Amino acid sequence: MEFAEPFSFDADQKIRKEGAAEKVVHRILDLVKSGNLKAGDKLPAERKMIEIFGLSRPTLREALRSLSILGVIEMRHGGGAFVTDLDARSLLGPLDFFVSLSAENAQEVFACRRIVEVEVAKLCVEKATEANIEELDAMVAAQEKIASDPIAFRILDLEFHEKLFEIAGNSVMERLALGFYNMGLEARRAATAKPSVTKRSVKEHQAIVAGIRARSTEETSRAIGAHLDHIEATTLDAMTKAQK
Repeated sequence: MEFAEPFSFDADQKIRKEGAAEKVVHRILDLVKSGNLKAGDKLPAERKMIEIFGLSRPTLREALRSLSILGVIEMRHGGGAFVTDLDARSLLGPLDFFVSLSAENAQEVFACRRIVEVEVAKLCVEKATEANIEELDAMVAAQEKIASDPIAFRILDLEFHEKLFEIAGNSVMERLALGFYNMGLEARRAATAKPSVTKRSVKEHQAIVAGIRARSTEETSRAIGAHLDHIEATTLDAMTKAQK
């Protein structure tokens, strides 16, 4: 459905000068939140939006690029700009792009990661099928064999955590969890260069799967908590060493 004549501004409402692109972004987001714009709607042509908002073509394109990065619109070559399906994976995709792990925010980021992943663990206890548990077992067994290979371990580690997020079955939580996981990967690469770190992570993964298999929320939450404590400590240690 084409989005025709959705809004208009008089001369005093025209968007001008400083922060113009940001204001256009907020206008479009407000229209999406209010329901005036829905998934599949086509935005007016560039020429029309330039007239509506009273701004330059470069500024409009900057706003559209920002909305595209946010996952709110998609640009189709030769076809204009359309509102996306507004799926949580798309909308929360830029989380790890806009927020990066630093010495200043590390504790806050890991606190958030604990909140999300403990809930993921609880959902896995409730929802994991026997086939899911067998798949997790196979992943951990594969990790055990390559625990001394840091690159191979990192690949399998991501697959393991992604599988937990998937089993939990909450798309918003899945995107948040993956976003937090992706923060600080440079430091994680340094930390997982040590076989002692990867081997301990494998044992912690085994404990997580054991808790899910036992259908024990308490055991699984405790196991994921211990794993995140270990990740936080080794990540912060790697970050500290990199700053020296």
